[in-house]
Parts: sequence; C-alpha cells; structure tokens
Amino acid sequence: MKKRYFKTTMALGATLAGGLLLAGSAVAGPQIDFGTNGGYLQLDVKFQGILDNTDFGSGQDGEGSRWDADLRRARIVFTGMFDDTWGAKFQTCGGTSATRNFGGGGYELAKNNSKTNSQIRLTDGYLVGMFNDMLNIKLGLTKIPLTRANLDECFSPLSHERSSFVYSPYGTDATKNSRDMGFVATGSFVDNHLKYFAGVMEGREGAASFYNPFVDKTFTTSAEPESNLEYVARIHYSFLDPETSASAGGYKGTYLGKKGKILTLGAAGAYEADAAYKNTKASATNPLAAVVTGEEAVDYTAYTADVFFEYPFANNGVITATALYLDVDFEDAYLTARAPGDLATIVGGATGQRDGYYVKIGYVLPLTVGAKGKLQPFVRYEDWNLANLLNVNDQGVQQSGIGINYYVKGNDQIRFTLEYYRTDYDKPTDLADYTDLTAATPHDLTDNYGTMTAMFMVSF
Repeated sequence: MKKRYFKTTMALGATLAGGLLLAGSAVAGPQIDFGTNGGYLQLDVKFQGILDNTDFGSGQDGEGSRWDADLRRARIVFTGMFDDTWGAKFQTCGGTSATRNFGGGGYELAKNNSKTNSQIRLTDGYLVGMFNDMLNIKLGLTKIPLTRANLDECFSPLSHERSSFVYSPYGTDATKNSRDMGFVATGSFVDNHLKYFAGVMEGREGAASFYNPFVDKTFTTSAEPESNLEYVARIHYSFLDPETSASAGGYKGTYLGKKGKILTLGAAGAYEADAAYKNTKASATNPLAAVVTGEEAVDYTAYTADVFFEYPFANNGVITATALYLDVDFEDAYLTARAPGDLATIVGGATGQRDGYYVKIGYVLPLTVGAKGKLQPFVRYEDWNLANLLNVNDQGVQQSGIGINYYVKGNDQIRFTLEYYRTDYDKPTDLADYTDLTAATPHDLTDNYGTMTAMFMVSF
C-alpha cells in the first residue's frame, strides 16, 4: 500500500508540476459600461479540474485502484447592474461525464456514456436589489443561506473541495441541494460586523431520483406530503475586522490574509413542515419506485454553528482555521421510510438526517515561489453520524486529509492543490459493487479507503 501510494503521489505530483508549466497570466474579465446611471456588465470565467487515484473501484471485484479525471466545474458568470440598486446575475455550469469519487463512498459514473454531465446548465440566476447596508435582496435561483460551507465560494475552499455532508437533502443536483428558487435578504449592522441572511425557499419539490451507478438504475423517492416553503435564517458576528460587506452573498474558505484579522462566529437554522413521509417501502411491482404505506409526515429541521479565524503575521505567514457543526433532523424517519430512493436522497444518504462537524487548518508560508506564488499547507478532519448510508443504518464516517495549495499569482486566480484524504466507516460497508439498495449484498466489505487528488482552479 505504501509503495503504491508513493508511486501515485509521484504521478499526481508530476501532473501538478506539468500544470504549473502551462499556467499563464490571468487577466480580469471584461466589463462593459452602459447607460448614464453607472450601469455595467461584468463577465467572469472559472474552471476547476480534478484528477483522483482511489484504492478501490476497478477490476472484476471492484477492489482495484482507479484513476478518474473530471472537469469539476466550468462556469461563465454574467453580472449586470442597471444602476447602483438594480441588477441581475446568472452563471452557467458544466462538467465532464468522467467518473469521480463522491461523498461518503462510491462512484458517480457516466450514465450510458450519454454525456449528461457535459451539458451546460444554469446554476444561478437571480434579480439583485442593493438598497442600503441593512437590506439587499436576491430573487430567483440562488444559494441556500444555511451552512457556512455552502456559502463558501466554491473556487476558494481551504481544502481541494468543500465538505460532502453540508448540503440540502432535497436533490442530487447543485440547483437543489446547494441552491434553490427563493427570496434571500441580507444586511449588515455595526460597521459590517453583524450580518444576517434570511431566506424563503421553494424547499422540497415533488419526487426526486437517485441514480445507482453500479447497475445503471434510477430509484425514485416518494412524493412530498405537502407543498410547503422552507424558511432559513442565518447570523454572524465578526469580532475583529469585518469579514464581508453588506451586499456580499457569501464567504471564502481562505482569504490568504488579504482581508485582515478575522474572527467570525455564525449560527443558522432551517425548517420545512411535512417534508417527507414517515412510512414508505419499495414497490412490489417496481422495486425502483417508492410506495407510501401511511399518511404520517415528518418535518425537516436543521441548525448549524461555525467559526472562522484568519490572522496574518507580519513577515511570518497567515494562519487560517475554521470549524462547523451541523445537525439535520427528519424525526428518525429513516427507520420506517425504507424505500431505496428515500434512504439515499431524502431522509438518508450523505445529505439526509445526520449530525457532525469538520475542522480545517491552513498556513500560508512566509516565502514566495516564483514571481508571486504562495504555498499553503493544510489539514482537515470530519466526523459525521449518518442515519443511513449505502444501506447501512446509523453509520459513522470520518474523513481526514492533508495537502498543500499553490497560488501562482499570490491570489486565488490560478491555483493548484495536492491532497491525500482517507475515509473511515464505523461499520464495514460494501463499496466494491453494491448492486441492490433493498437487501444485503454478498460482496466483500471494507471499513476505509484512501484517495490522492490533484486539482487546478482558474478564476478571472
């Protein structure tokens, strides 16, 4: 294992070094001014690519290691303001259909080579109203303002990616588990030290589906018991320098010391009544579908707390530390809502009923690599208790990672990351080839796996 991972590290390191040779100078996206009211249109371009080597996923028994290359995000962002108050923003997002390790284990495979994930789609689109420091609004498809991790800029995480366990349980696509249609208001007080987010979102919408890549089958959840709105509220206080402005929609996983001295505490909650049925099972005639066996419904409740600390030392680097706790509750519906789709995407799965936390620490070294480059070693640890994961009830998952970021220009415009992380399970889990979400499988079980990841980001 050590010998193989030494070779893997060298291969990924070579890929990373090759990417550095190709990194050119980034320029700001064009801005077009128009009108007499200070209006403008801003264009931004962003890419993220990932290369993984994981110690399971190939071979007849699924227990051989595998390489996976993925264009994780490809975005064009349009921000237009008619004047100082009114505007709109939308961004597209595309990715390749290549395989990729996901969340708590398993692979998201290209479905029938259909290139479904290669299609460009809208991932944000909303009206902007910037009235004053105390009130700014977004109306449309926008981020759910619950967890700090979800509000972190996805092209500025501290580790190679944000946590897989911090999203909404209502879908498998970013337009539902990270964003939603709705109204979000933000505002700041006390010179931007105190900030609030308040959202009214569409919430649970009809039935969802869960694709099982190992057998090319799609499982369908039960429908929503009632069509109710989801309510989200968040507040934070920055004790040192303000972290964000009144109009800013989110955070960054690291500011590289450019925002000053930051200590921010945040808390948030979300609620939707009658979000899922309590009693479901697989259909006798179609085991991929869900059948409701009782009218009783359960509510969706979530709350979270987080802390972010960043401190630049004079000529001695920058330390960044952040931690988050999240509790999501469906009133233990996973014990009786046993339809496979429900267990995978609503009351169970990596984003269903769960509680846990993560801790991340990074340090920008006090040296320059190249003309302006900065190095930032980091470590992370996550510990989650999941109601059901891969057909295992009350599963515990721990992830620990160590890596390094290289910022070519000394900022987050061009970035390369190398990270090794390990995933451990409290209960042995079938990762090699789980083929049936409705019954126990005869395949070998495992209690951990490791992944080496090389990543690049371009944002300008």
